[in-house]
Amino acid sequence: SEEEKLGVSRIVHALGSGASTVEIAMAMRELGFQTKHDNDDVLAKYAALFFDSDIEGMKIGCPTPQSYFKLLTETDPLVNVPDVAIFVARSSFILRGMGTLLGKQVQTSTRWYPYAKQALRHEGVPE
Repeated sequence: SEEEKLGVSRIVHALGSGASTVEIAMAMRELGFQTKHDNDDVLAKYAALFFDSDIEGMKIGCPTPQSYFKLLTETDPLVNVPDVAIFVARSSFILRGMGTLLGKQVQTSTRWYPYAKQALRHEGVPE
């Protein structure tokens, strides 16, 4: 739906523009993400894992996105994940996996940022 497109665009825009943890978490909540403890920091980390890169997990010694997801889940488990987010996150994981295979670190939010910005601008949503 148009609302889902804008919700995903807000998250990608927040990640790609270097927004604060609070702003990223707010965009995640607006799309419908919920965690048990409603922790901004963890919610922003889920956003980066789903829609950006594996860098944060690697920095703390998680060798795979799965191990990082497990750590985040142990810290503040997801209670609700919007269906649209699953499809977009899967695309992000596939592209990043291909990048890893080719020896390149792919940050999908950086690649998708111009399109997210355009979608928000088209709908008159302030940046």
